[in-house]
Amino acid sequence: MKEEYGRLLDQVQVNAPYRQLVDQYLDLFLYYGINPEIGFDAVALETSDVEAMTEVARLITEQGRTVTFHGPFMDLAPGGVDERVRKLSAWRLQRTMELVPLFRPKSVVFHAGYDDCRYDTHRREWLSGSLATWEPIIKQAEEMDVLINLENVYEKTPEMILALIEKISSESIGFCLDVGHMNAFGDAPLAEWLDALGPYLREIHLHDNDGQSDTHGPIGSGTAPFEELFQYLGDKGIRPTVTLEPHEEPSLWRSLETLLELWPWED
Repeated sequence: MKEEYGRLLDQVQVNAPYRQLVDQYLDLFLYYGINPEIGFDAVALETSDVEAMTEVARLITEQGRTVTFHGPFMDLAPGGVDERVRKLSAWRLQRTMELVPLFRPKSVVFHAGYDDCRYDTHRREWLSGSLATWEPIIKQAEEMDVLINLENVYEKTPEMILALIEKISSESIGFCLDVGHMNAFGDAPLAEWLDALGPYLREIHLHDNDGQSDTHGPIGSGTAPFEELFQYLGDKGIRPTVTLEPHEEPSLWRSLETLLELWPWED
């Protein structure tokens, strides 16, 4: 354990897919008091029984850890033009929401799912389909007192996520800026994303890459503009949920080491 990172670990989330958390990392998370962002994929949602999940939730809660969720995304099209595909995607997202009362996460991250390669000539249909998917989920979130944060992946600019959030117009929806995705897939600079979506920024996902592929390297190992981001957050007095997304344990410690130098807030 890197004891010098204990203070920082108290203030960030660390992403772990549910099955890996249970099979490999739960003892590590509990021992070091790490706040998990639990990722649920289709297999976890289909095969994990409620009794086992209840025990995991109990162990995390007993340590006073903060929980956030990351919903499923593989193969999903929440704004799909094909209504049957869209409805199946909405059903899968809904399964994640059913776990909210069990774990009591403070927020749930879902991918917004816009991609120019598929929807550039169908923007109106994508927005209409997205509203049909997200509005019932946001209504649930309001009733459950949980925040839904829509994350960028293949979006080249903030335009369509902004349009969706503004159309929904709820205090229970926000934006999750994934800095690594923006660096690898985006065309707009960080300043453009922050100018457009800064008022809705509720969470940031931190991992690094060379600007070409989504390698999920440790912070500082690539070209993502972390200094610019944390300068902005400090200047604006904005403090979103900060989530690290390492794909292996050594990346976590390297990211924390760099994050200590960037952290703009007082305890």
